[in-house]
Amino acid sequence: MNKVLVCLDGSEFSKAVCDYGIFIAKNLNLPLVLLNVIEHSKISNIVDFSGNIGLGEKDELLEILIDEDAKRSQEQISKGKAILKQMQEYVKSKDFSNFTTLQRHGTLYETLDELSSDLKIAIIGLFGENSKDIGSNVEELIRTLNIPILLVNSEFKPIKSILMAYDGSFYAKKSIDVALKNPIFPNIKRYIVNVNSDKNESHRILNEASFIFKSANIDSEILSLSGEKLESILDYQKSINADIITMGAYSHNRFKSAIFGSFTTNMILKSKVPLLLFR
Repeated sequence: MNKVLVCLDGSEFSKAVCDYGIFIAKNLNLPLVLLNVIEHSKISNIVDFSGNIGLGEKDELLEILIDEDAKRSQEQISKGKAILKQMQEYVKSKDFSNFTTLQRHGTLYETLDELSSDLKIAIIGLFGENSKDIGSNVEELIRTLNIPILLVNSEFKPIKSILMAYDGSFYAKKSIDVALKNPIFPNIKRYIVNVNSDKNESHRILNEASFIFKSANIDSEILSLSGEKLESILDYQKSINADIITMGAYSHNRFKSAIFGSFTTNMILKSKVPLLLFR
């Protein structure tokens, strides 16, 4: 895994996404890829298909739909190229030259899945150009891709401290494994927290994580928190002004998440700092 990829769609956090990509690529001496994906819409602008349509009219309608799709596709391609050109100039203005641009057709998931074997991390603006919610596509990306994903939801700040929400689960342990063997943010202090009404169990989990980091000479500090899990973690993040939150994502299956709600989704919606998620 030797590339840092940023996903660009012209949304409000495009520059911040590039800034985080540059920050990581510079620190790890890796190339940066600026990606724009053309996702073709299956919805026609022609709304009214009602009434009886004769044979000739069917052929004419089909030609109209084909022309409409081709026109929309060309507009998306041109818009995507303009976004890439604008962000290319922005990256150059940051005195960074080790980058390439890439435009692909398909879905973002399909594209990242295809490229994932060559990626260190994918960086995505949390809200798409036309969306103010995380959407099922973001959840699908996180649930199925085997790469770290950084969700950007604010303007760029240099990363000097990391809050790690750690519960001892498989995906939480994976985040530690990556931090040790293939670090994205080497030599940055970790604040490791666990929220648990059973304090003995909480301290056992935290001491496990602390021992691993100390053995690798990585500066870390542990704390057991009380109260509602999400609120406690976000309040502590504010108190120490941690620059990002990192955690394992979607430990429950879709059915359990649908019935009981998803901690990961709620964290994505409510966090005011970027989230580094492992799956």
